[in-house]
Amino acid sequence: MTSSTFQRAKNSTFQAEMNHILRPLLDECVTLSVRVHTLPQSGLPTTTNGHDAILVIINKFSKMGHFIPTHTTARTEETAQLFVRYIISQHGIPTTLISDRDPKFTNKFLKELMSLLGTKLAMSSAYHPQTDGQTECLNQILEHLLPAACKDKISKWDLHLPVLEFAYYNATHAATGQMPFFHCYGLHPLMPQKPTASATV
Repeated sequence: MTSSTFQRAKNSTFQAEMNHILRPLLDECVTLSVRVHTLPQSGLPTTTNGHDAILVIINKFSKMGHFIPTHTTARTEETAQLFVRYIISQHGIPTTLISDRDPKFTNKFLKELMSLLGTKLAMSSAYHPQTDGQTECLNQILEHLLPAACKDKISKWDLHLPVLEFAYYNATHAATGQMPFFHCYGLHPLMPQKPTASATV
């Protein structure tokens, strides 16, 4: 048996054991609560990239949140493309999609996803007209952080979303007692540090 074959066999056995243990947790891990929300309530200014809304996507298990710039007139097809680019490419296909959007949107959205992926999805959807608590909490966090991050460059607020997302990932969540990044990936990311006097560039 070659070393590569042995490694594949070893990984396969390990994977089978881990799947048995982790499957119930992983099923919860990929349950996502999805919401399109315009921040702040009075409306965001349109950026130079044409964005005037934020697609907020939350992993119900890890509390990981994604802040995706979009626009209020985005069609279902465009939103599905964003979902594939930012969510499925990083986390895989979720088992459940919860949305506070119109149920027609949810059904069309699933059809668009299937069309983009070229496959049928074993994925259920649910329509909740009222925002769930964790989404509302995250929206409030964004409403406070975004103006502070942008300062006098509010027309470029979409460029600040990745940094805000990273900051949110690495703050301890009250519901889990853990940072969403660690809860999702099992490790802490390398964090920026203040340079010391002896630091060289």
